[in-house]
Amino acid sequence: MKKFISFLLCSIIFLNISITAKAFDVQQYLEDVIYFQSSGEGAQYWIDTTLAENAGISSEWYIFALHQYGNYDFTAYQNALENYLATHEIRSASSRLKYALAFLACNADTPYISESLGNSIGQQGIMSWIYGLHVINNGYTCDAYSTEEVINHLLSAQLEDNGWAVMGTQGDIDVTAMAVQAFAPYYDSDDAVRTACDNALQFLSERQLNNGGYQSFGTENLESTAQVVTALSALGIDAASDERFIKENYSLLDAMDSYRLSDGTFCHVHDGGFNETATIQAFYTLVAYYRMQNGQSPLYVLDKNLPVPEPEPETILEIFPEAEIQALETETESESDTESSTDTTTNTTTTVQTSAETSFTSATTEIITSSTSSTMQTTVTSFSSETVQTTTTTEMLFTSVSPVETPPASTSSNWKIIAFCIIGGIGLLSCILLFVFKKKNLKNFLFVGILVVFASGIVFFIKIESPDAYYQTISKENSIGSVQITIRCDTLLDKADSEYIPPDGVILEMTQIPLSEGETVYDILTQTAQSYHIQMEHNSSYYISGINYLYEMQYGDLSGWMYKVNGELPSVGCAEYTLHDGDVIEWLYSCDIGNDLN
Repeated sequence: MKKFISFLLCSIIFLNISITAKAFDVQQYLEDVIYFQSSGEGAQYWIDTTLAENAGISSEWYIFALHQYGNYDFTAYQNALENYLATHEIRSASSRLKYALAFLACNADTPYISESLGNSIGQQGIMSWIYGLHVINNGYTCDAYSTEEVINHLLSAQLEDNGWAVMGTQGDIDVTAMAVQAFAPYYDSDDAVRTACDNALQFLSERQLNNGGYQSFGTENLESTAQVVTALSALGIDAASDERFIKENYSLLDAMDSYRLSDGTFCHVHDGGFNETATIQAFYTLVAYYRMQNGQSPLYVLDKNLPVPEPEPETILEIFPEAEIQALETETESESDTESSTDTTTNTTTTVQTSAETSFTSATTEIITSSTSSTMQTTVTSFSSETVQTTTTTEMLFTSVSPVETPPASTSSNWKIIAFCIIGGIGLLSCILLFVFKKKNLKNFLFVGILVVFASGIVFFIKIESPDAYYQTISKENSIGSVQITIRCDTLLDKADSEYIPPDGVILEMTQIPLSEGETVYDILTQTAQSYHIQMEHNSSYYISGINYLYEMQYGDLSGWMYKVNGELPSVGCAEYTLHDGDVIEWLYSCDIGNDLN
């Protein structure tokens, strides 16, 4: 009997391990993303088309991850990135270092890498130190700082809770994980680095949720979890089995898997739709984990790709029919005659209201339009993210969201009456036709009646308002006092020329708004936008991505909207900050994650 029970237990354990392994097949997950993004044409096709077309905008981390996953030809992307940089001024130091890393992934021999390291490291807060150290870790030196000085600067930035953050005194999951990723090559040789990383791992372990994942400022999201998996993989720690990161039998990989959609892509929050930023970060995290499993270097310590061999002519003839060869030649000629210069409004999530959304922006954005009180959802399939969010406090990859055209709404207050008349008329006409064609069965007339009632019900419950009806001053009963609010974009006055940037940078002067019990910064902003006809956009986590058609990441990788209350930058999301009588709210556009708002 004991032998039977032992056999049964072993069988159950083996079956459980098999099921778990099957449930999270890392290589298959990577191939699924490639299949989705390339429409089944393969990674090289994806690199030569979509990623090359979006060079400088949204392709960089995909390129970086693909370099570490396989052996591909990045010539088309490299040429496109060089063209982008030649036609765009890159003000963000972190962005310049990001492009330097992308060139490294292309094995490009370009002075841009060294120049960016010299003029960017340490110039834009902690992320420029982290990205700069990644470049140094791949064989480059910096005239301004030695490797030891860069490491010591990052070590000195560790907070009392053992985390790192872009700003504030509390550690952030994403930034802490990214600091560990940069320190990874020195973990075994530098005692100070080892101690700092071990303390950071304790910080990350203590903040892990019981479902295996993480939340940033109250929002559970994939990207924070992915960053921790990337950090552990860089140190050679298996995120699926390390006991420090198993909570209630859920691992970090279990948490990541819960964000995976049926098509192989990933969502930003549970029950959300496809999110480009989340999918990008999941992709390079899976590459990092895949490399750890195979005993390869960390994600940010690049392999040297071998030249991609050119197939012999006879091999091409064996693979492609003659008609397809001619088509490929035609396409190649067409591409060689075409120069692409892409200029787009980019969307990032900086750590303004949620750190989770500064590394990733939700590609599904709820938009409060100027002509309807209904919330519209727009799925953005082209990636913003030159961003997040998620957005993260960390200037990762972002989803590009352009200003959305507002569909015209009916201006007639009697539109429902007209709709009811049309529906009734159609129903009556249907009954007459049934009678004429001798389809007098009672069921036919009953069916028409049901359709008429159903359509009428839909019309009755639909609410369509004109801009004047939507934008109205909101009066409050039982107010407990008032707050003041202003909206400004002073930081853009010398950086951009746009019809949405007022000459003095003031979108809304300091204005007094009545306050009800329990209202938040988000509530007051929404009411203010309605009352003063100001466009505003937010995502499902109430992250403010745009005000007055000025969007996150539009003016740099670390640009976006931030808020202050009584002169301080809170460390919680705007929907979580409960206001009190007399509070003063400032919504400010920052080009440098708040460093330019002092």
